[in-house]
This record gives sequence, structure tokens and C-alpha cells, in this order.
Amino acid sequence: MKIILALFISLITFTSANAQDIKTTLYSGTVNNRTVRLYLKERGNQCGGSMLNIYEGIYQYGKGKNWIELSVSTNGKGNFCLTEYNFSGVMILKKDGKSLNGVWISPDGKTQLKVSLAETNLSVKEKEIIETDLERTHYENYDC
Repeated sequence: MKIILALFISLITFTSANAQDIKTTLYSGTVNNRTVRLYLKERGNQCGGSMLNIYEGIYQYGKGKNWIELSVSTNGKGNFCLTEYNFSGVMILKKDGKSLNGVWISPDGKTQLKVSLAETNLSVKEKEIIETDLERTHYENYDC
């Protein structure tokens, strides 16, 4: 019985120590002159050490119902590359405090638009809605 109790306590301690903090941020701003919202979800890398955090992201124009899923890469120095699902565009952004600024680039590289985003307060209800939208968008993009 003591061995089982010791194993149980060890398991709880190990699980708690390895629990991942998840940070979510909503940004609002513009791509060129069009209003956009960008949602980033950041979690620690399970491999630990010097591995970079893992990001998920979606964004939308205006406050419509359609979100565009993003594949997010970072160099850990505040620079982000956000590639739209099906490579319909790319955003190269630099984080400066609570802002993200940079460019949106068309797949052929011929069109480049200024991107300016600022961190926005996110209510619990709005976070739940956007989390559902993130899951739904990912499911729609990758369901067989």
C-alpha cells in the first residue's frame, strides 16, 4: 500500500511539474486599411530545454465568421512568420511590447501590405468562442 501511495504522489508531482502554461493573446489592427483580428495561442515545448515555444494561430478580416488558420514560426527573438493555410499569404511580424508590426506578402511576392496590430483585452466568453473557432477551423482544414 505504501508503494502504491508513493507511486501516486510521484505521478502527481511529475504531472504538476510538467504542466504546460498556455498563453493566449488577441491582437486587433489592420492589414493595409482593412481591420483584422489575430489570435495566437502559445504553449511551452514539451521537449523543454532551449526548444522554442509552440504557437497556433488564426486571423480574420473584420468580425466575420470565417477565420484563416496560420502556421506560426518564430526565432525566439520576437520575429514571427505566419503562413496562411494553403499558402494564400504570409505575414512577417516583429513583436514590440504589446504590438506586432510588419508586412503581409502575397504568395507571388508582388503584393506587400503593411500590418499593424495591438494586443486587445480578451474576455473569458470571447476566448471560449475563439478557441472553438480555432478548433473548428483546424478540423475543417485537416479532416479527411
